[in-house]
This record gives sequence, C-alpha cells and structure tokens, in this order.
Amino acid sequence: MSDRPRVLVVEDEWLIAEDVASDLRAAGYPVVGPVSSVAAALRLVEADKVDMALLDVQLNAETSLPIAEILLARGTPFAFVTGYGRGDLPARFRNCKFVAKPASEAAILTAVADLASLRAKKSS
Repeated sequence: MSDRPRVLVVEDEWLIAEDVASDLRAAGYPVVGPVSSVAAALRLVEADKVDMALLDVQLNAETSLPIAEILLARGTPFAFVTGYGRGDLPARFRNCKFVAKPASEAAILTAVADLASLRAKKSS
C-alpha cells in the first residue's frame, strides 16, 4: 500500500511511539520515525520524507511547536497527540487537530484518516 501518505511520529515516550507506529503500519501507513526530538523531526521534514505528522507537544525538555510551525508553513497536515488542551497552546494552533492522550488505536487511525483526506483535498 505505497499509495498511503508517510506519517511522521514525534513522541518522546518509547512505548507510546512504538504502539502508535505499530498501529499505523498495521493499517498500511508508511511510518517515518518515530523520533523523540525537534532536531530529528526537522531533519526528516526538511528531507521531504513526511506527508503528514502526529506530534506529542511535550518532548523531554522541549516542545514540538517549532515542528508544527514548519508543517503549517509547508501546508503539511498534522495532529497534536497530547495531554495538553487547545487552550494550552498558542492561538495559531488552536484550530489544529487534537487527539487526547492516552489515545486509542481508533482515535489515532481516525485522526490519520482525517489528515489524509485533508491532504488529498489540498493536492486535488
């Protein structure tokens, strides 16, 4: 199923990252990463290896907001997978897709399907 968009997974908790990646792979999505830092994620984005992304907001001592900024600027669909609420983030991110942690497999797959349909609309 190589027609599926590549999904970047940015998550600093290894077990959660592996669960999300495994769920995505089982559903036929190519997974980029998972990575646990802003620098690693930005290298993948800059290398044009990412069609959409799932971002944990809090990554150890940093946040994924710099990644979100670049994805927004590029028009790359993404969702925050986080324990944070919309009100905890800067206003420009409040209309972004949010998946509350702990996230079920169904919630993750629904979010990715929504991002894929957004991406398809933009490219048509």
